[in-house]
Amino acid sequence: MAEAPPRPGAGWKSPAFLAGLALCALLAKLAVLANAAAGLPTMLVVLALGMGVKLAAPRLTAWAAPGIAFASTAVLRGGVALLGFRVVADDLLALGWSALALVLASVALTVGGGFAIARLFRQPADLAAVSATSVAICGASAALAASAAMPRRAGLERETVLVILIVSLLSTAAMLGYPLLARWAGFDADATALLLGAAIHDVAQVAGAGFAVSEDVGVRAVTVKMIRVACLLPVILALAILFLPRDQAGEGRARRWRAIRPPTFLVLFFLFAVITSTALLPPQVSALAGTIASWLLAAAVGAIGLKTGFGELRAARPALAGALAAQTLWQLAVVAGLIAAFGF
Repeated sequence: MAEAPPRPGAGWKSPAFLAGLALCALLAKLAVLANAAAGLPTMLVVLALGMGVKLAAPRLTAWAAPGIAFASTAVLRGGVALLGFRVVADDLLALGWSALALVLASVALTVGGGFAIARLFRQPADLAAVSATSVAICGASAALAASAAMPRRAGLERETVLVILIVSLLSTAAMLGYPLLARWAGFDADATALLLGAAIHDVAQVAGAGFAVSEDVGVRAVTVKMIRVACLLPVILALAILFLPRDQAGEGRARRWRAIRPPTFLVLFFLFAVITSTALLPPQVSALAGTIASWLLAAAVGAIGLKTGFGELRAARPALAGALAAQTLWQLAVVAGLIAAFGF
């Protein structure tokens, strides 16, 4: 979806810019309250709210476009960077090397297999990468990060909105169904935590499913999920390399590699993860940064909703839902198979 050219007087101090940011913050606040009161997925709620406001008040969203555009880009990247504060190396290593290897293998197989599945559904290569990364790593946050790392293409932002919407629904369904599946399969606490943490898309839904089983399973499932979050940097960097525009790639492999510049928000993600893992900051600071990350990402998703009309969603490829459902089933099969293979 093409961005509107900046209007005169649309700087960061302008009323339009500030109003756009305030509107995105308000939508994030409402979505967080809905999550706290009724357990509704924050990203799904804020996306729906943004699209509803655009439908009901198109003149307001058009006037506040500078702030909305900033929230959907800079605020988004800031939120992804701050996710690094949630990655603590000691917590990940405490799971044991076999569990760590299982989760890393599941991420790699889900990304690779998910990309192939999306291509079978005739999805564009960049969208296939966004959807596979979203399913494999951390749902809406990974979709946003992957989309931000892609070369700009008309329509990709709209399709990323659909990925967020569908993945949020699938993640909620998994939150309800996977604990029952683990019980039916006779999984013990370790295997259940691995299944929930490695196969449910969003962090909130992993926590909901895990703590519904027991507090111990909930803690371990969220820790498993953090291994997947830690994979965000290498996966997005790999995508940036693979999707490097031809006019930047040069003619040879050496020139192609020299042309790579890791996105700043991914560099910050890594640095924040290192800082947290080395205990240079009090735990309260890292926890606060993680909370701010959630708020920033919610505001960014609200901004994307404010830029997306329901009519634009109808123009998106209906096969995307089928591809995401198939990717989710593939991930479940991979994780369950690895649990059996590793003997958990």
